[in-house]
Amino acid sequence: MATGKLPILVQQTYEEIKTIIENRELEPSGQLPSENILSAKLNVSRATIRTALARLEYDGLILRVHGKGTFIREKTINLETSLKEKWDFIPMLEENGRKVKIELLKIHHRSAGTDDANLLNVRATTEIVEVTRLYLADNFPVIYSRNIFPRNALRKGADPVLMNYQCTAYELFKESFIESADSSQTDLLPVLPNEQVAKHLKISTITPIFLFKDFFMTENGRILLAGENYMHEDLLKLRFLSNPY
Repeated sequence: MATGKLPILVQQTYEEIKTIIENRELEPSGQLPSENILSAKLNVSRATIRTALARLEYDGLILRVHGKGTFIREKTINLETSLKEKWDFIPMLEENGRKVKIELLKIHHRSAGTDDANLLNVRATTEIVEVTRLYLADNFPVIYSRNIFPRNALRKGADPVLMNYQCTAYELFKESFIESADSSQTDLLPVLPNEQVAKHLKISTITPIFLFKDFFMTENGRILLAGENYMHEDLLKLRFLSNPY
């Protein structure tokens, strides 16, 4: 289960389990304590533990194996940053001498549906905008990007079809959204591409790549925009841009 804004108790439990992971309060195998032990340790119900673990699994921090237990994902890198320390794919590529071009592949208006409704914390019938783009560096496809956001998050008169998707996410918020994002979270996961991603990146479906899962949030933790960005592993050798001012 993935939610845009978790209930307060679940959010607190989520953060406490993250602390357990960060402090390495684990078995030598990297296994987390059982739900019963976590429930007693954190003084919450097993239902709350299960919901928090479900979000941790969605965020790529843990792996739950039926009949064996819950384990941390050693290869997961989690980056949390204030927008005062901005980084984005466009300046990241340009800072490394690459000429960047973005192809807009598709803009799709649709009902959120269950999964995306939970992610953005909206009703399943809420109209959302799904934007798919392809980043090219020196005319070579390097990032396949999919972003979703509620249509009603845009300013009056903002037309998703006419919006400037060549700019960074931060510039897009400033130009077109009612609210500004206060912070962002990016989870970096090793994955294999599906057929659509592989086709656009011109690779095979057995080529290891990385998935950047982006969440842009308001000050109170509500997600305004969620994104999935599939990137060639070689690009991780590039430097990330931060503190550009």
